[in-house]
Amino acid sequence: MTTRRTPLHLALLTAAGLAAAWLTFDPHLAHGQHTGGTGTVSIQNETERQLFWSLICTCGCPRETLGTCPCDIAHQRRTALRELLAEGKTVEQAQDIYVSQYGPKSLAVPRNQGASRALWVVPITAIVAGAGLVFVVLRRWQRRGLAAATAAPARTKGQAKNDTRDAYDDKLDQELKELDDE
Repeated sequence: MTTRRTPLHLALLTAAGLAAAWLTFDPHLAHGQHTGGTGTVSIQNETERQLFWSLICTCGCPRETLGTCPCDIAHQRRTALRELLAEGKTVEQAQDIYVSQYGPKSLAVPRNQGASRALWVVPITAIVAGAGLVFVVLRRWQRRGLAAATAAPARTKGQAKNDTRDAYDDKLDQELKELDDE
């Protein structure tokens, strides 16, 4: 069976084909994609390592630290931070200046102060509460199992089989007997 293409279908297929051809022959840089850069990151001492690995490059890279991002923007920011260190600033002071320029998202690890404490407290509280809930539920299941085991009288296999029969089993036996009679 063939389907009939309407003019709307043909127009959409033509537009999609033209768009695909245009993107194939005239590619553009993706958002966050930077050209240039050396491809390597030079860290000269332990102070720079500590500073660069604690700050995020905000160029659009997939949340890389200044210690790993090879783009031109990260290179410029490392140079500016090196100048701050050369002026005698500490790592914390340089971090504060960087955060004031690029916002709190530029920290690789949020600081344990103010409202940021919730980032540390909430997961720990949730883990402890979850463990407590699992403990309570397991204790209840254990108690129910013990109560059911002590409440049930000791039975033999034959008695247990007869006690569990119901109307459905009786009807099934009757229908099977009728089938055998036929």
